[in-house]
Amino acid sequence: MDGEYPTIGYGKDNMTFTRICPKCNRFVKADKSVKFMSNFIDEIKDIKPNATCKKCGRVTMEFIGYY
Repeated sequence: MDGEYPTIGYGKDNMTFTRICPKCNRFVKADKSVKFMSNFIDEIKDIKPNATCKKCGRVTMEFIGYY
């Protein structure tokens, strides 16, 4: 998926998400920041909705890794 879709990075470790709606595959407007829970440095979970799709409303962008 890398390079096929626009992405956005957060934080000093650049947590990266794909800026595509998981429901309808439209581009979404990403939030300025994201909140998440983590058990370990390589495992994140419980990411809250972090973008807005014009069709679907609040959605959670797909986490694709760190840069």
